[in-house]
Amino acid sequence: GGRFGWRDALMRYVSNPEDYQTQIYWMDSDLMAIYDAYPKARVHLLLIPLKHKIMSLDNLTGDPSHVRLIEDMQRRGIWLIERLREHNPELKHGQVHMGFHAIPSLRLVHMHLISDDFDSPCLKNKKHWNSFTTDFFIKPSEVIEALKDTGRFHPDERHFTEILRMPLKCHRCGETQSLMPKLKAHIARCTGERGWATRQALKRRESSI
Repeated sequence: GGRFGWRDALMRYVSNPEDYQTQIYWMDSDLMAIYDAYPKARVHLLLIPLKHKIMSLDNLTGDPSHVRLIEDMQRRGIWLIERLREHNPELKHGQVHMGFHAIPSLRLVHMHLISDDFDSPCLKNKKHWNSFTTDFFIKPSEVIEALKDTGRFHPDERHFTEILRMPLKCHRCGETQSLMPKLKAHIARCTGERGWATRQALKRRESSI
């Protein structure tokens, strides 16, 4: 128990998968997909390598085995999304996105698979929101490209810390909301058209005149 701090939580799964059967969605000999302990949407999995103990994206190099790992994670992510859509009827109309956090809170390279309903009590603040709906959420293809081009992937910490402080913005229509509860109420109704909420507000105003 005491071997791992909270930042090493993922190491527990990799070291002793047999202790976490109920939290594992899928695994093979190379990768494991677990349910996020604090899901930020109805569907939220983490895909973790089992054979490579790479602590963060910073530790990746242009080594062919590293490039191959991220390519494998991307391929498996696409496969898992298909499987999730088959087994979760509520995902029919939504999207499931995959990506890495530019500055992750947990050690061990892991990729998020998350549905875009963002319907979860664990999604509580601006940092949570912006970590999935801005450039802070990095596609595997971006990592692969950087490793092939430059042999490294080093996110600019200052830049990405700033991104987490950006205003709350609806990922569907781009409308800005002042507070998380307002954003959640907006998302539940948003059709994705740009300016949709503004038109709704105008209609309400007109009908009350």
